Amino acid sequence: MTTIAADLDTAPTSARHAVSSTSRRGTTFSEVRQARLQHGLQVAAVTTGLVSVTVAASAAILLGVSA
Repeated sequence: MTTIAADLDTAPTSARHAVSSTSRRGTTFSEVRQARLQHGLQVAAVTTGLVSVTVAASAAILLGVSA
């Protein structure tokens, strides 16, 4: 009786192989890029909001003190 073992390991063996197989499949990780973009936009929006509130509060304090 002869036993034949098949090589079932389909993972890339090197970084070059991983990149080349990814480019052949057409996977561009667009979801990851989109998530990073959304996160950046959220951070920018929150920062802009905090700056606006701080400026408005400072102006209100200055106007209150000067009145």
